[in-house]
Amino acid sequence: MHTSVLTVSHLKKDIKKKTIIHDVSFDIKEGEILGFLGPNGSGKTTTLRMIVGLSRPTAGDVEICGYSLKKNFVQAMSQVGCIIEGPDLYGYMSGYKNLELLGSMSQGVTKEDIDSTVKLVGMENRIHDKVDVYSMGMKQRIGLAQALIHKPKLLILDEPTNGLDPQGIHEFREIVKRLARERGLSVLISSHLISEVQLMCDRVSIINKGHIIQNADIKDILATGEAVWTVNEPEKAQQLIKDRFGLETTRAPEGLKALVDMDTLPAINKTLIEAGFEISFVDNKKRTLEDLFLELTEKDKI
Repeated sequence: MHTSVLTVSHLKKDIKKKTIIHDVSFDIKEGEILGFLGPNGSGKTTTLRMIVGLSRPTAGDVEICGYSLKKNFVQAMSQVGCIIEGPDLYGYMSGYKNLELLGSMSQGVTKEDIDSTVKLVGMENRIHDKVDVYSMGMKQRIGLAQALIHKPKLLILDEPTNGLDPQGIHEFREIVKRLARERGLSVLISSHLISEVQLMCDRVSIINKGHIIQNADIKDILATGEAVWTVNEPEKAQQLIKDRFGLETTRAPEGLKALVDMDTLPAINKTLIEAGFEISFVDNKKRTLEDLFLELTEKDKI
């Protein structure tokens, strides 16, 4: 059984007597990647700032590896690596010198730690070049290395693929997935790229107007789709589907519609046919994380 590396409990944030974060709770298990999604202004960055200690919550608490941010701030933050609003790098120094400088500020970081992290992020061939000549993708890799050299248990990434080309996004995604799989690293990713969250994450928490409106497994979201049946006697078919499968359908010009587990769809079709209904058309469309996001945020733009 995986233990929780990050537990966010009932976070609340008031600014100028106005509540902007309302009772936010979620957790991340060991080796899990959680996507943190929300429209602009939904409270994502404010919540992240509270998690990494840059802003004090009005109420609630954050625990990292069992350490309360309120009671054991230093111990809690020693378990965290993060990139928020892009990596901070000295352009006139090499990538390696940047890592050495940061490593000197962290307890117990050795040359071997730096070398292994450089290899992990795939920068061995360019690590001694000046940061000023790096591409955006290279800078993101060095930023990731900075966040990892002290071997944290939790990695927090805020918009980590901003400015990257498709190849850079793919490479970054694969590095993060490998870290979770091979090192058991827990990762919290805030991103506007819903398709990337779907490809990278195990679970998702969706925030809107300061409220968590959904915590869900990605695989459960993807297992659901919209089915449409064009069938004679639609009212009777509607009742049969409800009685046998507990599924609510809606009437539409093209037929009956419902959100359904795709594994259940063949059984529904078989039941309708065996009950004597004439099905002239069946269609299904797999649901995506973007579909769920837009439903829950009432078409707010991301």
